[in-house]
Amino acid sequence: MVSCTERGAHRARRGSVLPHLVLLSLLAAGIPVGAALAATADAAPGDVRVAADDVLLEVSADTDAPYVQARVRYRVRVLARVPLRDATLSAPTADGALLRRVGSDRRFDLEQSGQRYRASERLYVVVPEQPGPLTIAGPTLSAAVPERALEGAPADALIERRVVLSRTAPDLVLQVRPPPTTAAHAWLPAESVSISERWQPEPDRLRVGDPLQRRIVIEAAGVGASALPLPATPAVPGLRVYPQRAEHDQRQIGEDLAVTTVLEQTLVPTTPGILSLPAVQVPWWSLGMDEARIASLPARQLVVTGSTVGAPPTRDTAAADTGWRERFLARAGADLWGPSGLALALGLAWLVTLFLWWRERRRRGRAGQGERPRVLAAAIPVEEWVRRFRRACERDDAAAAREALAGWAAAVQRSRGVGRLGTATLLREQGAADAALAVVRELDQRLWGRHDASNPWRGGEALGLLLPLLREAGAAEAQAAADRAGLPALFPVRGGDG
Repeated sequence: MVSCTERGAHRARRGSVLPHLVLLSLLAAGIPVGAALAATADAAPGDVRVAADDVLLEVSADTDAPYVQARVRYRVRVLARVPLRDATLSAPTADGALLRRVGSDRRFDLEQSGQRYRASERLYVVVPEQPGPLTIAGPTLSAAVPERALEGAPADALIERRVVLSRTAPDLVLQVRPPPTTAAHAWLPAESVSISERWQPEPDRLRVGDPLQRRIVIEAAGVGASALPLPATPAVPGLRVYPQRAEHDQRQIGEDLAVTTVLEQTLVPTTPGILSLPAVQVPWWSLGMDEARIASLPARQLVVTGSTVGAPPTRDTAAADTGWRERFLARAGADLWGPSGLALALGLAWLVTLFLWWRERRRRGRAGQGERPRVLAAAIPVEEWVRRFRRACERDDAAAAREALAGWAAAVQRSRGVGRLGTATLLREQGAADAALAVVRELDQRLWGRHDASNPWRGGEALGLLLPLLREAGAAEAQAAADRAGLPALFPVRGGDG
């Protein structure tokens, strides 16, 4: 017979073996060791609890009174004096605002209230969409703490018992303000805004018809918008501006957001003279200084010369030159040198220029009197007529465009050595479509037939349909001329026996 003492000792030995048998049975069922330990620990009841100051969950914002559409940095910080297992942190929520996580978690040590914590920080960006109170619901932390890490908890080398905890951060209420009355209509709250430009080629010397590329870059930091407001396209007499589609790029720089907007423009001067480009301004609101600011590019003047060297100016060009000189004299009148002396010097220079132009034109007239059609047909190449046609279309000048087409046809016939053919016939031989031939008929109708004077002619369609055909013919004539010139062979054959 087993005594009570022995029976009690046997019961004690059986109780110490039971947890090991449970663990072996869970492993035999295919459950991983970590999951088996957690399952046994969570299932085992215990009276050990995590103290309130062992794990803290804190939230904070940069400001409690942000502006509408201004970004607010919202931080979530987990402070723990004990190790955490299988920790999960939900995301905060806010109705009436855009919320986005920025960067990765940051971990560091922190001393607070005389206690040393291991801190984990997560950053969000909140952008309020409307004025008024905004409530940001705090996130929830769920984690497990090993019992051996708590005070007075028994240590077990094999089974890690855990205590599950949950912490919910308090809600944060922000009072969102509307834009100030002193702010610009295009509301842009930011930490910093800069604007720069780049030209290709440099606009130091321009000619009529030469395209100029302008690249404007606007950069802003600490913004909540994904696209920055674009500056207005300048309306300058004598200058055509063709804006391209803007490109926007949003990225993260450190703990903040940055947006870059790139706007490219093609500028084509149509008249000679001094063209004044207005300043480019981007108004914005400084969040750091809490005041209105303006990022701007200074105004610029472009000096444009004539497009064809030695060609007599047309009536429109002469009028444009006269208007440019009048505007220049008016601006020079306020110069420090004095209005009368400077105006006299510029007037004399203009008279000298006019006299030289008149003498050159008279000399050319005497030299080419009676032979002007033949000289033009023999001297002006196909490429020059193509350039004149392009400039006429850019100026919407129907008469000059038709004259350039006729000159192109005459130059092509002279190069080919064929009889007189019509412009439409040559274009049809080049493979012109019906739409291109219709443009030629429209030009003839506007010059010699009846048409609606209130509907001016636009050269954009003619430029797109006819310019490739004219250039192709010019290239073909240039190649044919080179072939007729009898270029020597690349590897000439030497005479002799060798």
